[in-house]
Amino acid sequence: MRIRPAQSLSQTVAEAVLAVPGVACLRPGLRDLLLRTRATRPPTAHGPAAPDAAVFVTLGPRGTVTGLRVDIVVRARHQAALTARAVRAAAAEAASVPPEAVRVNVTGIV
Repeated sequence: MRIRPAQSLSQTVAEAVLAVPGVACLRPGLRDLLLRTRATRPPTAHGPAAPDAAVFVTLGPRGTVTGLRVDIVVRARHQAALTARAVRAAAAEAASVPPEAVRVNVTGIV
């Protein structure tokens, strides 16, 4: 199955994730913030064009999605583990991949 470009898919997944109760916002991880400040690495085909984006799509050799990484900030009144589990399901559904292909990182709680 061919998938639309990684950036378009990232946007679709981001919208689905932001609709999950308990998600305050999407947020890049520490590694990505460091890359943005150094500006040493150009965007690759394995992720979105913006280095500070919080949804990373890994594409296989035939252009199929082989993995997703989503970085989120959780609201303090929600349980981080349950919110991450719901984000994983929403991202998997939005990208039409199995939940096992999605990794969710909670980068903060507000």
